[in-house]
Amino acid sequence: MEFKELMRTLINEELEDITAYKIEIEVLGKDPRCGAEITKLFQDLADQKSGRLKMLHLISKRSVSSRQYKKETVRSIEASLRTHAARAERNALLYKKLIEELHNPEHKEAVTVIVAQDLHSLDALRALQARIKQPQ
Repeated sequence: MEFKELMRTLINEELEDITAYKIEIEVLGKDPRCGAEITKLFQDLADQKSGRLKMLHLISKRSVSSRQYKKETVRSIEASLRTHAARAERNALLYKKLIEELHNPEHKEAVTVIVAQDLHSLDALRALQARIKQPQ
């Protein structure tokens, strides 16, 4: 994947995640089992991703266009968590590819932090998945 396409993919992934988190906060935040926890986690992740977009635009020098897609409503907390865990894992891999393409040491360091954030997010999502799966 060439640099410009990688940047476009990452920007679109982040935008899609932000949109999904905002919608899912509204839908899943009311769940009596873990609504408050979902709301906090998803809001934190959406805020984190908004900050990433600024870094991605700085790295790309604003030469990359992005698209916003309409997001479907989730069916369950379990499905949402599975989807977000898979996306966090995929995004970490994409960001690792981006590190290989970058030449600016400051940009490499910033993206390395993003990879660590994605892996931390993945752990948080999987921990919540495990808690929800346990019988009450």
